[in-house]
Amino acid sequence: MAKNIVVIGAGFAGVYATKKLAKRFKGNSDVQITLIDRHSYFTYMTRLHEVATERVEPGSVEYDLQRIFHKQKNVQLVTDSITKVDKENKQVIGENGTYPFDSLLISMGGEPNDFGTPGVKENGFTLWSTEDALVLRDHINTIIRQGSLERDPQKRREMLTLVICGSGFTGAETVGELIDYKKVLAKENKIDPSEIKLVLVEAAPTIINMLDRKNAGHAENFFKKNNVEIRPSSMITKVNADSVEIKDQDPIQTNTLIWTAGVKTNHVADSFGIEAGRGGRLITNKFLQAKGFEDKSIYVAGDNSNATQEGAERAVPQTAQEAENEAVIVADNIAADINGDHNYTEFTDKNMGFIVSFGAYYGIAQIFGGKTVRGWLATIIKHFTNILYFTKIHSGYFMWKYIMEEFFRVKNGRTVFGYNTSKRSNVLWSVPLRLFFGLALFIDGMANIHGGTDSFLITGYPGLGTLEVILGGLIFLGWLTWCANLIVIILFFSVMLTWSTTWVLFVAFTLLNGSGRSFGLDYWFVPWLQRTWGHSRYGVPQAIYKKQS
Repeated sequence: MAKNIVVIGAGFAGVYATKKLAKRFKGNSDVQITLIDRHSYFTYMTRLHEVATERVEPGSVEYDLQRIFHKQKNVQLVTDSITKVDKENKQVIGENGTYPFDSLLISMGGEPNDFGTPGVKENGFTLWSTEDALVLRDHINTIIRQGSLERDPQKRREMLTLVICGSGFTGAETVGELIDYKKVLAKENKIDPSEIKLVLVEAAPTIINMLDRKNAGHAENFFKKNNVEIRPSSMITKVNADSVEIKDQDPIQTNTLIWTAGVKTNHVADSFGIEAGRGGRLITNKFLQAKGFEDKSIYVAGDNSNATQEGAERAVPQTAQEAENEAVIVADNIAADINGDHNYTEFTDKNMGFIVSFGAYYGIAQIFGGKTVRGWLATIIKHFTNILYFTKIHSGYFMWKYIMEEFFRVKNGRTVFGYNTSKRSNVLWSVPLRLFFGLALFIDGMANIHGGTDSFLITGYPGLGTLEVILGGLIFLGWLTWCANLIVIILFFSVMLTWSTTWVLFVAFTLLNGSGRSFGLDYWFVPWLQRTWGHSRYGVPQAIYKKQS
């Protein structure tokens, strides 16, 4: 009898759990998995501050679901907004369809928690979606540009003051990005960077409380070194269009309040009729089954879940790391339900520590039981953990995309390696070298074809003349240039390893820069190949994925 597994929400937990389930039931045609999300893509939520500060473009944090699941034929993607879960009839109801389930995973993610503070929704900015990040980015650009031209000193200070509320992961990393970004903004608007003032407001007596006090102290010193004003024990009571009111303190005059102070479960999940705890997180048992509906095979993971290890006093934090851990547990337990053995796995907290990056160049890693790494190396570790997620969901395409867009295609040198990797030069200047090199290979190949007496690159191997001619022609014409030069490099180590031909190796490496896309056939061929190969392998990305009848 056919079994339906429905996963609501394509976040860290939903995507990973779906991948695990798809692999588990790969050979079982009776099990169908449906992944439903209101977007056709997975958003890398922990990088939204990079979009807001123009370090990366929106497409860098949006990953099309079809490209992630193109190999999983037992996964059906649906773009829909869920409105109700009918637990008795075991149906998920959306705006555009109804989806029956035998097992259900609720992993819809969270949303900002303003704790009822007046004015946050009307006058504040949040970072919970790509749309939020773009709105904030446009506002910061506009307000700094206007402030740079304002002559009234008070209004100028107001416009050039950016306030961040909350010093958790999102708040601390947003401050770090703004430290880098304000230098770019100052240069673009021809003002001194010191005029752009950053203020971090935290209701608690201390900041960045996920780190131990020693590491938090280092982070605080980093902020102060970069002229960030820190206001602990400061509770915001109201957000106005031109000021932020703080309990028992003078208000801060500003046009920009970035609210990162809290997270609560998605408001739609509030209506599902499942008991909720602090922050609206849905109560689960030790197997992550929704409390009161254990017999319905309904599970909760990610920001929606109040996941608590047996015997622990409080739930685990709402982080990507915990969401991934919960996804593994849920996938195992849903499989147990589908198989009918009910051999459940108990949830245990496997937190490996915390890594916070403060912009592109500095970070603090508190990992593996308290070991600490600070500085640029911690930032590299943070990149590694991000890349690790793509290995878990088996997406080499998006792993490559992440590497390119975090290290090489970054504006203003805002990567851990600075302009050493992110300086994008025009390949036009390598065209003369490409033409010369291609012609040299062609001539040497012709010499080898005719006996090899006049060859000057590959000697003693006249049989390789034809290959040389082909490679020289390809490089000269700028067609398959990268592949042709890679073969030349291999040939160098195979048959050309002499001091007099060492220059060939360096030229071939240099021409791996895509020189064929400037006055070469690769200008047309490479985009065509990417488009054709991408569509045949991944299908055509769509804004809306529909339920198949």
